[in-house]
Amino acid sequence: MNVARTFAGWGINIAIALTALRTNMMRSILTTLGVTIGVLAVILAVAVGDGAKISVMDSINSLGSNMAIVFPQPENRGARRVVDRGRLTERDAVAIQRLVPGVSGMAPQLRSTVQLVIQGHNTTTTTVGVTPDYGRVANVDIDTGRMIGEADVRTAARVIVVGPSVATKLFGSFDPLGQSVRVNRVPFVIIGVLASKGSSFGNDNDDLALVPISTARQRFASAATQGPDDLHVLFVGFDDGIDLADAKKNMVRVLRARNNVPKGEISPFTINTTEEFMKQSGLVTSVFQGVLVAIASISLLVGGIGIMNIMLVSVTERTREIGLRMALGAKRSDIRNQFLVEAAVLCVIGGCIGLALAAGLSVVLANALDFPVVVSLSTAVGAVLFSACIGLAFGSYPAIRASRLSPIEALRSE
Repeated sequence: MNVARTFAGWGINIAIALTALRTNMMRSILTTLGVTIGVLAVILAVAVGDGAKISVMDSINSLGSNMAIVFPQPENRGARRVVDRGRLTERDAVAIQRLVPGVSGMAPQLRSTVQLVIQGHNTTTTTVGVTPDYGRVANVDIDTGRMIGEADVRTAARVIVVGPSVATKLFGSFDPLGQSVRVNRVPFVIIGVLASKGSSFGNDNDDLALVPISTARQRFASAATQGPDDLHVLFVGFDDGIDLADAKKNMVRVLRARNNVPKGEISPFTINTTEEFMKQSGLVTSVFQGVLVAIASISLLVGGIGIMNIMLVSVTERTREIGLRMALGAKRSDIRNQFLVEAAVLCVIGGCIGLALAAGLSVVLANALDFPVVVSLSTAVGAVLFSACIGLAFGSYPAIRASRLSPIEALRSE
């Protein structure tokens, strides 16, 4: 019975609040505008932050879910000169595969920037010299055609696999398979087109081309490589369940031993695992999201102050009404709850409008920027509840002030 009476009392307060808001419609709209903008800003900040996390995780997963990347450069560039960079070789890759437990595949690479030309069309892209294991280790799939094979590497064949963006730039909607394209003025035959990986943070993951690593070594020699089997980067894939932290320690040990790096000296190699990428990226995006939410919360704070001001005005205007209710038997708690509910309803309405606007803008931003901006259900529910809390917090002082009015003095007011 007491529970039903309590709900009935709150229902009456909500009805009174809606009536008061309708009576001063324009003032109510202008008051909720601050809360609407605040909720809109906070929701978009959370959505953009969540989208950044999703985009980063997708980019890392596209590299391979259980992988380490080895670069021939010092762990700390500021501590040593650039000439102290290591020499990463195919022999190092063989040693890692032989001595480090759990290695499932190796993807040594030579990278260079080249120009592709065909029938008046041209584009500049990154060409990666790879081995047949590249697709499996780097999580790269073929859409049409085939991947670089053992025979291609053994014979240094002039064959090339292009990304979807390169294929579109050179051939438009035509099938590029079997077509000849000049790569730095050397004719290559297109044997495959990669499956699309999309873009992340403005980087087109489909703008690349793959050639046999032996062909890249012969045709696109770079000053960055000093020996006949030097590499620019090495992808190392591991079996599921392997501890990447232990695997990294083992790789460091093998490479330091092969390069006779004394104990205490900086390793001339940098090794990063996808696990580390995820942790670092998660931390960065969380800080980024926190900063966005903090900035957006300022507008919500301003909206809350506006609610408090308007509720103080409302208490002053309705002093006689308060006195009349007290004279008819209303308790101080009833008066307090009446104005608390009115402030909360005002904020919830503004929050719902802000939520609707944020949902619409998130769709527009996602389509315009090709970036995931998704308002989750938890964010939506949290936004409405938080707006109600803003109303209760900033409406507390006016509500308490109204409940402490003297009934006699309130009835005398004009």
